[in-house]
Amino acid sequence: MDTTFISNVKTLTQLTEADCQLLKEMKPAIEKHAAALVEAFYAHLEQFEHLAKLLHAEAGRIERLKGHLRQWLIGLSDGEYGESYFARRYRIGFRHVEVGLEPFYVIAAMAFCRAKAAEMIIEAEYADDPHKTERTVALNRIMDIDLNVMLQSYDDHRVQQFLNVTGFSRALFETLMAG
Repeated sequence: MDTTFISNVKTLTQLTEADCQLLKEMKPAIEKHAAALVEAFYAHLEQFEHLAKLLHAEAGRIERLKGHLRQWLIGLSDGEYGESYFARRYRIGFRHVEVGLEPFYVIAAMAFCRAKAAEMIIEAEYADDPHKTERTVALNRIMDIDLNVMLQSYDDHRVQQFLNVTGFSRALFETLMAG
């Protein structure tokens, strides 16, 4: 993953060292509530027939997906957000591309996770914490970073598809896009 992209995303989302420390401190709370958040997420998706069919298209899929979502959620509190973190998040996005999940689902899923995390983690564990607002901001920032990285994987995949179909070089494509 391009270190310039990583640096830019962190700068634009204003992720600070204080945020990283707060996220790391929140790991036990995130671990405590992860299973409930995952269950709420998949219960939400099950309400949509086309998503329910996708989730149950093969035996064991939903349980594997629940495990992945739990790992993702707990990973938000790693506290270290360097190249390996970004590479893992990029692979998550690319996996969504591979299964044909449109980006709007990823955006909606992140909105759901953000709201539920605020309710189930921040409110439950930090309601009276003097750093409650800062914790919420830190969690939102890391989720924004994750969303940026996952959506970048969509963009990269679509550009590559275009280049494969047209035979254009990346340099020509970038020149055309630059205007």
